[in-house]
Parts: sequence; C-alpha cells; structure tokens
Amino acid sequence: MAVVLTVTFGAIAAAHVGPSKDDNNRYLKLTLQADRIRLAYTVFFGEVPGAKLRGSIDADHDGTISEPEAQAFGDKLADEVAAAIDVNVDTTQVRVHWEQVVVGMGSPQVRAGSFSVDLVTQLCLGPGATHALVLRDRFRLLNPGETEVKLEDTTGITVLASKIGTATDRDVKFVGPGGPLSDDGVQLSFEVTARAPSASSACTVPAPSVPPASGLPAALVVISGAVVAFALALIVTLIKRRRR
Repeated sequence: MAVVLTVTFGAIAAAHVGPSKDDNNRYLKLTLQADRIRLAYTVFFGEVPGAKLRGSIDADHDGTISEPEAQAFGDKLADEVAAAIDVNVDTTQVRVHWEQVVVGMGSPQVRAGSFSVDLVTQLCLGPGATHALVLRDRFRLLNPGETEVKLEDTTGITVLASKIGTATDRDVKFVGPGGPLSDDGVQLSFEVTARAPSASSACTVPAPSVPPASGLPAALVVISGAVVAFALALIVTLIKRRRR
C-alpha cells in the first residue's frame, strides 16, 4: 500500500511525477522492509532550468553529453544531497551513502531540456520489532517546484505513526523551498512482524564510532611516567647514601 504524505505551501502542486516547464521537482520514496528502509530520492530538472544546466554538464563542449559527463554531474549532485540530509534510525545517527546514482538525460543533446537524477540508499534497521525514523532534508533546489514524499509499507509492516512537520495527514505534498522537510522533517515509527519478507541481501548496521578514551593525553602520561621514574631513582639514591 502506497501512502502519500502531503503538505501544501503556496501553489497547488501537480499530481503527476515528472518534469515541469520552469521548476525543479523533488520526490522521496521510503519503502519499509523487514531489516531496512529503502530511500529513493529523485531530482527532476524542468525544461527551462534543465536546458540551462546542460551546457555546464557538457565539459568538452562538443554539443552532446556523454555518459561520463552525465555521471560526473550526478555524482556531484549526490554528494550535495547526502550532505544536506540528516537521518536518525532507531536513535542512531546515520550517514547517507548512495548505492545507486542514475542520471536520466533522455536526449544527450545540449539543446534538449528536462532530465532527472535518481539516488537510492538502504537505511539498515537495528534489532527488535519496533523502529523509528527521523529524516530532515535541507537540500535547496534552484527554482524549486513541488516536493512529494511517499511512504510505502510492505506486507508485515505496521505503521504506528507518521508525519511531516506538524501535519499528521497521510496525504501531503508541498511547493517551494524549505518547508516541513527541512524543519521538523519526516517522523515515522513502525513495527515489523514475522510476515514481513526479508531482502535477498543482508543489511549491515554500521558500527558506531568509538569515542576516544577518557583520561590524560598520551604526552602527559609519558611525562608523568618520567617524573615518577626520576622520583623513584632519587629515593633509591638517598637510601643508599644513608646506609653508607
């Protein structure tokens, strides 16, 4: 069952997923699975802004955009989006690493218009049946159009609570920069039952970073050891002199 979380800011967004003429659109899809959340993130550049960008993507200025040129643009955008996304899964901060970066230019011609960049990552869940997600997206699109967030829960997944910003509606969409994604973000809790299908590949939760051990700095420890050794040597010398 697909659930659309929607909030409206300014103009009413179009219902279809795709390019517009003057704006750049953004689409997020969260698919809940037994051991992970699959995040698919699409940026759809409109006809006019897409046409303007194509000239800068054509690095050798031969009038066509090669696959390496398109991929270089997609990788750069992927890094910018990942740096702007703040994700917390089961109270653990998670860094986004895109497993797929797919650039759909449509036509390779520089004089063409709209194109898309699709990004996919897997957010691994921790142990237990109940899970929580908080996702904030502060990526700022130029000429921002509509943003749509879809929550897809599969068989055996029970959504306990979900909202974007202060909106608790299951049907939410918004237009313009910022908005609920950059402020309160997506807040979601759900339960995984035994009926939830497992993915074909394992999803490994990254090991938490180990904080530095508390205590004295290494240099200070070395100096303290030297002082103690000198003091002991001095005591031994004094004892020997007294015995004489």
